Amino acid sequence: MHLTTLPQLLKHNKLPLVWIAAVATLLILGSFRALTGAEFALASAAIVPVYLVAWAGGFRHGFAAALLAAILWFISGLLGTPAHDARWSLLLNGFTRFLTYLLVVYLTARVRALLLQEAAAARRDPLTSLLNRHVFHEIGRGEVLRASRYHHPLAIAFVDLDRFKQLNDSKGHAVGDRALSAVGRALSAALRSTDCVARLGGDEFGIILPEVDQIGAAAAGDKLAAEINAALRPFAPVSASIGIAWFEYAGGDFEALLKQADAVMYRIKRERNGGVLVQSFPGAARVVTAIS
Repeated sequence: MHLTTLPQLLKHNKLPLVWIAAVATLLILGSFRALTGAEFALASAAIVPVYLVAWAGGFRHGFAAALLAAILWFISGLLGTPAHDARWSLLLNGFTRFLTYLLVVYLTARVRALLLQEAAAARRDPLTSLLNRHVFHEIGRGEVLRASRYHHPLAIAFVDLDRFKQLNDSKGHAVGDRALSAVGRALSAALRSTDCVARLGGDEFGIILPEVDQIGAAAAGDKLAAEINAALRPFAPVSASIGIAWFEYAGGDFEALLKQADAVMYRIKRERNGGVLVQSFPGAARVVTAIS
């Protein structure tokens, strides 16, 4: 199973289907063993459904599948062997099979967890732990499509740090990195769980605010400015310019909408070199500003 299919499998709730297929396979293997007088063990074949359950559901689901496979192997052995055969040997063999399946489950679950961690890390900026530019654009395209389909408003914010180069030059890049990390934490603290925030590169950050009205966008800008300014107090003279483009009817290309938010940010940067500007596109004619 390719790595990219694993999150999709969980997202679309396919785990029950994997379980159904695994149980059906184990029952077929157990029935075949019982009907053939336990002449064919088929223990190795049972590893496949156990592995698939562990890959789709993790260790706990894999453990349950391993236990089920061992129990079915033992029961099919009881049904398929003569009555005078020693039952303790079947029990011992069943326990050995369970340990073998459990080893497969453990290794599968470990590889699964490592691959998921690696996939998650690839989506994050290593310094701030925010989403990276690629993922931000990916999510943004989806949000624009959703807003357009259901006629929901959408806001996009662009944040740029003022005099950040001056901080780097005077106090070093280590201090600059701490400032960026502080801003990342401030952005995360100021936003809703449904919002999306990313570091776009350097000292630039992007935010997607889905399903927010114009007043809510202005309030979000005020909150963002307050959190960022508080985080930047130890890193004077750095401040933040925040441009928010609010779209009553979002549609078209996400990159084009992001450029409009970038243009709003540069407008406040030129005028004040710090503060918040919220501009509506194109459903409302007026411009709402909030300077912090």
